[in-house]
Amino acid sequence: MDEKDVLDTVLKAISERKAHRIINYDTTSMTPYMDNMIVASTDNVIQNNAVAQNIKDRLYEAGYTGDYRLEGTRESKWILVDLKEIVIHLFVQGERDLYQLDRLYADCPSSEYDL
Repeated sequence: MDEKDVLDTVLKAISERKAHRIINYDTTSMTPYMDNMIVASTDNVIQNNAVAQNIKDRLYEAGYTGDYRLEGTRESKWILVDLKEIVIHLFVQGERDLYQLDRLYADCPSSEYDL
């Protein structure tokens, strides 16, 4: 799978579990460590975990063999999925507003994803 296929698979997986405010930031000009950062909101920790699991399942089904790291627990209101070139932040809505990652990456080109 090339990076675009991985990105498309991840965005669809997030959307399938009804996350909202899905924004993909192109971070290639900002950091050499990742090319894309995705930030998405969920309504509760159960949905947050469902989205994280769906990302893992869809990547496996698509034949993804790259790195996959998950930071957070079942009770976490912020889950980070690290695929090296793509980093995904899943927030329960109040946490997203608290940490304001969108504001930190506001200078990066971005696009909102809607299935």
